[in-house]
Amino acid sequence: MLTNVRRRLLAAAALSLLTVTAACGGGGATESTPAPGPSALTGAPVTISFWHGLGGAAGKALQEEVDRFNASNADHITAAAVFQGNYVDTLAKYTAAVRDGSTPDVLMANDVSTGFLHDAGQTVSAAEMAAANPADLHLDDLRPAARGYYSVDGKLLSVPFNTSMPMLYVNDALLTRAGVDKASLSTIDGLVASARQLHTALPDVYGFTNPLADGWWYEQLTAAAGTPYCTPDNGRGARKVEALSLNAPAQHAALAAITSLYTDGVALNPGGNNEASMSAFTSGKVAMMLSSSGGIGTINASGMTGYSALPLPLAAATGGPLLGGASLWVDGPGHDPAHQLAAWKLLTFLDSPQAQERFSHASGFAPVNAKVDDSPTQQAYLARNPAQAAVIDQFTKAPANSATAGCLSGALPTIRAGVVAAMDGAFAGRTPLDTAITQAQDAAATAIKNYNEQVGR
Repeated sequence: MLTNVRRRLLAAAALSLLTVTAACGGGGATESTPAPGPSALTGAPVTISFWHGLGGAAGKALQEEVDRFNASNADHITAAAVFQGNYVDTLAKYTAAVRDGSTPDVLMANDVSTGFLHDAGQTVSAAEMAAANPADLHLDDLRPAARGYYSVDGKLLSVPFNTSMPMLYVNDALLTRAGVDKASLSTIDGLVASARQLHTALPDVYGFTNPLADGWWYEQLTAAAGTPYCTPDNGRGARKVEALSLNAPAQHAALAAITSLYTDGVALNPGGNNEASMSAFTSGKVAMMLSSSGGIGTINASGMTGYSALPLPLAAATGGPLLGGASLWVDGPGHDPAHQLAAWKLLTFLDSPQAQERFSHASGFAPVNAKVDDSPTQQAYLARNPAQAAVIDQFTKAPANSATAGCLSGALPTIRAGVVAAMDGAFAGRTPLDTAITQAQDAAATAIKNYNEQVGR
């Protein structure tokens, strides 16, 4: 039977999902379940269900790892992985499954779903599963930035699996022609100055672009400024998220600097078509592009050579990148201890150094298990793939703090949609930046208030 708290969470999730679907065109947890220990698997065969939202090459690589797990556990555990559509579709189906009492044993959910799943209290935390099963996955092997994003008060909620990083891609030949030194691109100010220098020296080339239709990028500029996106402290402390803040000095300065590139015609505005940024970069129409580390595969597939992948430029010494991707959750209510432990065994396998290395090479996502770095085959792979090496280097060095941990709120999908809508006017030159910021903060205030009321906070 659903509790009143969980009913309110489902209503809040439905509200957020409707907003996200429209935008895309297509505290503490309320309850907890004790984690089972090794004795929960009595020897009887167990089949577990695993819902995920990975398609394409990443989905194929994931299935191959699940097949390996099944082959090595054929006598007692079988995992049935089911692709449920994209991340939004997967969470919508999961929300319906909670109502119906038919949730999967393992759920893959993207970064933006973390706040909702934390509040829902439907899962057993990774920290508790690891503590009850010390012979399995060692959480300290996972990179600190990944642990930080999916943790609350130092407690890891879910197991990070496929992780992406923001990267600055540059056309080496165009930078050389314009006399731009890559060393100047470590800061937002350096990026802006270099973009202007490029466009002045090469008038037919835009200096910069990034996918403006993705709200992740406004969070990246905030993290680069070492500032929490949501207050207080991105919801990572004792208090729940109460507001969106885009006016901290370093944060506002970063937003203003990037906005000026677009309003001055130095940057290419892709509008609502994020693919336009990638196409312009690979065709040489843009010299520098902020995009996900997942873009490496697309760049390579285009046949482009002579590019470099650089870390996210920072606006403050305490700044850093905000990770993306998804994590794995063990479901609690409605699942007996044997299924929960079997689910944890799958997660232990999927986050092992060997599985993470194979998956990373096949998918382009960065391996979350730091033990992969010690592998000779990984070192040889990175020597052949400098762009991927740059991704992992940034991932390894990323600071773990409240700014880079991201906003922990179930309202985050709706917040992102509101920020994109408001900031579109500023980047297109239709709306003054401060007006757009006020609009974004006001829309977020409504979304946060509605969510918090829905969940009874």
